[in-house]
Amino acid sequence: MAKLTYFMNENLQILMAAHNEEKSLLKLIPEIHQNINGKINYSIIICEDGSTDNTLGIIENLKKNYPIKLITSKNKKGYSIALFDGLKATTSDYLLIMDSDGQSNPDEILNFWNKRKMANLINGNRVDRKDYMYRKLYSRVAFTIYKLLFNVPLKDPSYAYIMMENKVYNTLSNFKPQMPDGFWWEYNARAKKKGFTFYNLDIVHKKRSYGETKIFLWRNLPMVSYRNFLGMIKIKLFE
Repeated sequence: MAKLTYFMNENLQILMAAHNEEKSLLKLIPEIHQNINGKINYSIIICEDGSTDNTLGIIENLKKNYPIKLITSKNKKGYSIALFDGLKATTSDYLLIMDSDGQSNPDEILNFWNKRKMANLINGNRVDRKDYMYRKLYSRVAFTIYKLLFNVPLKDPSYAYIMMENKVYNTLSNFKPQMPDGFWWEYNARAKKKGFTFYNLDIVHKKRSYGETKIFLWRNLPMVSYRNFLGMIKIKLFE
């Protein structure tokens, strides 16, 4: 009984940004609740970022049945700024970052929670990444450069499925992003420079529930690559 009480006394907030994810959220939020309700003292922060579909209305309805804090914006601010709004609103012992598009498997939340004492950040590693081959190849090239520059001990530094202690998000919640198309690459690099520790957690990756990403399309990769490489250099030399 004492162990269970300790388990429930530590609380978790789950943070996700959402833009035009009305269908995904309808499926994702109940799955999260089903997996951890009664096992973890949790709540969810959703940073709704200027959606043009009914995402906002869906979240308002979900709030009636689930512990959700909504941060919303009429105009799209972008992923990085939306995430910062959520980071600044977080107050829990632990924070779990998830994608709102269904790629972060809710079945893995308890695995993150059970490993939370292993390091300051517990980072998901997609052992069988469900993605297009060109995106996998891009990530491998970027990872090689990233490893040479920062030597972060991670297998999958770009993946937005991360649990962190409150001292991590309190330290890293207000910097100017140099890699807006690679926010978690940058976040992990900055965490390494601050002396925080990492633990790689192998997880089962899922495909997007609905639709396709608009940023990492094949035609956009040259510009995304250039911006991210330039950002890496700025972080290495000037931050």
